[in-house]
Parts: sequence; C-alpha cells; structure tokens
Amino acid sequence: MNVIFGIILIAAMMTMLFVSPEGVLSAFISGGEKALALSVQMTVVYAVWLGVLNVFEKTGLSNKCAKMLKPANKLLFGALPDKANDYVSLNISANILGMSGATTPMGIKAVQEMEKHKGTEYAIAMFFVINATSVQLIPSSVLALRIKFGASAASDIILPTVLATLLSSVIGVLLVKIFIKKK
Repeated sequence: MNVIFGIILIAAMMTMLFVSPEGVLSAFISGGEKALALSVQMTVVYAVWLGVLNVFEKTGLSNKCAKMLKPANKLLFGALPDKANDYVSLNISANILGMSGATTPMGIKAVQEMEKHKGTEYAIAMFFVINATSVQLIPSSVLALRIKFGASAASDIILPTVLATLLSSVIGVLLVKIFIKKK
C-alpha cells in the first residue's frame, strides 16, 4: 500500500513540476502548516477525552459501567476476566460517545489483560472487530472537525454514522461468530 501512495505522490509532484513549478513548494508548505494545525487541535480534543476517561476511571464510574455492560460483554465475548471486562467496557463506552482515538489505551490494556488468560482468542478477535467497526452514537471527533472547518450543518452526519456503524458492527459480529469458534 505504501508503494501505491508513493507512486501517486511522485506522479503528482512530477505533474506539478511541469504544470506549475512555483506551486510545488508553496503547496508543501501550506499543506504542512494545515497538517500541523490540525494535529495540534486534534491533540487537544484527545487530551480532553483522555482526561474524561481518567476521571471516569478514578471516580469508579467505569466499574459501574462495566457491571452494566457485563451481560452484553458476556454475550459478545464469552467469559472475560474482571479486569479485562472493565477495560473492554470502558473502551466500548468511549467508542459509543465517539472518542475513537482516545479509546486506544483502554483497548491495548484490554487485549493485554485478555492475553494473560488461555482461550481468549475468540474474545480478542471479537474485540478487534467491534473496535474496527466502532459503534458511535455521537461521532464527536468528526463533529469537532466539521465545526472547526465551518460546516453549515455539522450534526447532519449523526444519523448516517449511527446507521453505518450499526450495520458494519452487526455484520462484523456475525462474521466472527461464523468463522471463529469459542473455546
């Protein structure tokens, strides 16, 4: 895949050198500036969400959430160790709220916890699929970007996002249940 992107980049640069040579450097500089500004803004968004997750964990709300989600987790993943269930619940809760990038640390901790126990390959595969399909009721990261770039109706994406993530999640869960057997 990197080769394909490399070829596209080189072809675009060569085309720009022949069509508008003075525009190559200015395009690189302005693109770099925009990328840096966007990275800083997204870092702030993720820092806020990670702080919320940290407070959520320290106040014990994550444990209450894990207890509420335990029946659903058992249905999806099978029996999980308690600590892994806590991390999985926190990860899924944060994904539902649209904190996609900020959920990565909890996802890593959940998989590390599951790997400590035998017979959790099915649960890890299911967890990966659910994270890849990322069920979101409030796509907050995308909303933040749309608001930042001045979208006239930034919330127009909520319904399509919910429908798309639900459909992809249902299909993903069914495929895991068909192709990977629980132990």
